[in-house]
Amino acid sequence: MLPELTGRENELLKLIANGLSNREIACNLSISESTVENHIHSIYEKLSITNRAQAVAFAYQTRMVLVNEILEK
Repeated sequence: MLPELTGRENELLKLIANGLSNREIACNLSISESTVENHIHSIYEKLSITNRAQAVAFAYQTRMVLVNEILEK
């Protein structure tokens, strides 16, 4: 069973998978970098992961992000 991420956490995870930095995510969502960091910490806890690479892998494995979505950007 997949962990339940909030809508905002899903949005952040997609942006992480698209290669955005915390600063870019903050600007994109009009939130502070510390808020981004809090969301990322929550994502890591819920997914039982410890880093961005694992988060990106999760996003691809669950088809949250597809390769062709990245290539279109």
